[in-house]
Amino acid sequence: MRIWPIIVKELKQLVRDPRSLFMNVAMPLIVMVMFGVGYGERSEGVIAVAVANLDQGDLSWEFVNELSEAPGIKPTYYVDSEEEAIDLVRKGEVHGAIIIPKGFSEDLKAGKSVYVKVVVDAADQFTPTIINQGVTSAIYALQVKVAERYGMASIRMQQETVYGPSIKRIEGFTPISMALLLHLVPMTLISLSLCREKERGTYEQLIMAPISRWDIINGKLAAYTIVSMANMLGTLGIAIIFFDVRVRGPVVDLLLFSALFLMCSLSLGMLVSVLSKNQLQALGTSIFLFIPQLLFSGMISPVEYISPVVRYTITYTMPMYYFLKGFRAIMLRGWTIIDVAWECMALGIMTAIYFTLAIILLRMKLG
Repeated sequence: MRIWPIIVKELKQLVRDPRSLFMNVAMPLIVMVMFGVGYGERSEGVIAVAVANLDQGDLSWEFVNELSEAPGIKPTYYVDSEEEAIDLVRKGEVHGAIIIPKGFSEDLKAGKSVYVKVVVDAADQFTPTIINQGVTSAIYALQVKVAERYGMASIRMQQETVYGPSIKRIEGFTPISMALLLHLVPMTLISLSLCREKERGTYEQLIMAPISRWDIINGKLAAYTIVSMANMLGTLGIAIIFFDVRVRGPVVDLLLFSALFLMCSLSLGMLVSVLSKNQLQALGTSIFLFIPQLLFSGMISPVEYISPVVRYTITYTMPMYYFLKGFRAIMLRGWTIIDVAWECMALGIMTAIYFTLAIILLRMKLG
């Protein structure tokens, strides 16, 4: 086969270029290790809050105990006044202040409505939500105890998941990390391949060889696919073996689906390389293409939050949207690759389009 010399050449160039080899092999593995250490089960991140118990009653202290057990927050300062608590928030020593007013315990025993005041630092958009969820959890727990103790009816919430045990935090983030590692890194690296040939003066030798556009594109794609597939297996292996990430669906199906997305990313990167005149232009284009996928693919928020115009014109034309949807279905829901046939078809069509355009637009001459 005429593409074998190109595959061998590309692999040799990767080995001879330590930076490219590090980017393609070592960096994704290091990122997965950092990700696992940062978001694994051993990482119990909490947000510091201040508590001002102005009531000093028995029920108010029970509420403080519930706050200590609430998820996501940790009372680190206990002060005597509302002003002191708010001042700690202003100084940045805590992210929020929880104030329990006077008469809290007596009013609660008398069946009156009571309130808890929460003051948050809204500079971080995620902090208010986490603190509110923690306080709500504590309020709910206290309400149940008060209702049972004083003979009042209480309503409990029983939460279950439809896919077995609750999903661990690292399992929820794994599809996102895999999407980044299988898209941004391979696409960026292969987008530099043809531009590197032109800048080094080896592109003329390549196009003068007795090979076709098909051979050039296929050879480069095959070489980068071999390296990226090995990297993908290593990355998934680290997540499963060292960080106890559970794959509820068939592992083979997950690997096949990931390989399809990888081929789509490489084909898009190859198209960028064909259209770019130099490595700087290729790098800039790759980053430009990645940013909308980061914002609108459902990675950082549900796609239902995105306006219909953007959703139908941008989101549904992005490979990462279909990958995240399919990867989550196989890994977290236990689906098979047949169940994500629509996502496979969408990725396959995009891969074919990028691949065909790269072959058609590749210029077999200089200038």
